[in-house]
Amino acid sequence: MRNLLWWSLEFPLKLWSCLLEQGKCQQQYWRSSLFHGARVCLSPAPLPDKLARISRRGCADGISLYYDSCPARFELWRQACGHLLPHEDANLAWQHCLSRCQQACQDGLVDMGRELARC
Repeated sequence: MRNLLWWSLEFPLKLWSCLLEQGKCQQQYWRSSLFHGARVCLSPAPLPDKLARISRRGCADGISLYYDSCPARFELWRQACGHLLPHEDANLAWQHCLSRCQQACQDGLVDMGRELARC
C-alpha cells in the first residue's frame, strides 16, 4: 500500500520538482548563451574568432547544463528505485550503484570540460 501511495502521489510531485530544476538549469544556459553570443557578435573581432569563441562557450555552457541537472535526476532515480525493489539488500546495492554512476558521470563531465579548455 505504501508503494502504491508513493507512485500515485509522491512520484508525480518528485518528477515535477526534477523537471523544474532542469528548467532552471536550462534557463541559465540560454540566458548565458544569449548574452555571451550577443556580446561577441557585437565585438569588433574578425568573424572566425567570433565563431570560435561562441562555439567554445557553447560547449562549456552545455557541459555546465548537464553537470548542474545531474543531481536532481539521480535523486529521483534513487527514490523511485527505493520503492521498486522489495528487498533491502537489493535496494542498498542499487543505491550504491546509482551513487557510483552519478560520480562517474559528473567526473566525466569535468574531465571533458578540462579537455575542451585545453583546445
